[in-house]
Amino acid sequence: MPTLGSMQKLLYFIVHFLFWMAFGAFSWLSIRVSPGEQGFMSGHPESAILLGVWAMINFYAFYFYFQPRLLDTRRYFGYLVASVVFALVLSLLFVGAFWGLYPAFRPFARQKFFEGMGGSFLICQCGSLLRGFINWNQNLQHKTALENESLRNELAMLKAQLSPHFLFNTLNNIDTLIYRSQDEASAMLIKLAALLRYMLYESEGKSVPLDKEIEYIRQLTELQRMRFTEHNYVELTVEGSPKGLSIAPLLFLPFVENAFKFVSQPASMPAIGIHLQMNETGVRLQCRNYYQPQAPEASEKRQGIGLANARRRLELLYPNAFDLQISQKENIFTVDLSLQLA
Repeated sequence: MPTLGSMQKLLYFIVHFLFWMAFGAFSWLSIRVSPGEQGFMSGHPESAILLGVWAMINFYAFYFYFQPRLLDTRRYFGYLVASVVFALVLSLLFVGAFWGLYPAFRPFARQKFFEGMGGSFLICQCGSLLRGFINWNQNLQHKTALENESLRNELAMLKAQLSPHFLFNTLNNIDTLIYRSQDEASAMLIKLAALLRYMLYESEGKSVPLDKEIEYIRQLTELQRMRFTEHNYVELTVEGSPKGLSIAPLLFLPFVENAFKFVSQPASMPAIGIHLQMNETGVRLQCRNYYQPQAPEASEKRQGIGLANARRRLELLYPNAFDLQISQKENIFTVDLSLQLA
């Protein structure tokens, strides 16, 4: 498979080739409309080589030398002077060369000097224009590479901030269970190991199958459910088929983990409701939990690093493809996320 660098080189070669093809076609047409010039060129076809050399000197002198040293450094007046002087000197040299080599050219010499000077100036600008285009393209590629690298680093940082938060809370739960039931603590450790395996290895790519992410949420819910004595404290429902859909790994974790972190004992069960609904093009997550507004952490920490990071990941990974609504009403904290995946 061709690399990006080789594709760029091929593009630049094609642009140069097309320019010289256009220059040749324009030169041929301009000669065709002048019977005298057509007769001269028919009698001296080798003179086309001199014409090509003249054009290439104009073009590549500005492509390689004047444009990088004057235009790129914003010395615009110096560039204008260089363009005029270079066109004047080169036209004098080549008209003089034609005069000396081809006596039949002398009737056209004065006219060709002024035409050549104008043509030389234009070809010089073409060289600068093409070099400017290539510089712009290279700068754009460099900027894109830097932005992609920055994006990868930011996503890695945001993802890394999720895992320790979850691990810290779960280990605290296990520590509490050890004194209450060693069997439950052991089962919790086994589930935790399975979840960490997913977080460390299976979620390393840019995306994972949606069914694996849902299974992760299911296991996470079962792990957290062990904290509570009521069997219906947590309700998880899944509708639709995730077949053919992929999603960024651990995208739902902060919303689900936030519900478990800030839940309060409700008047009726379930205290936490997690609903996943899928269709052919996307997924919707609705996560609700009961909370006490008067609790100190309810208003200050609820919009903390977990939810802020989750929103930031969505903005980076799914721009214009998600709708995230977070609300607090009648002791119910609700997260409603709709995400287009296809």
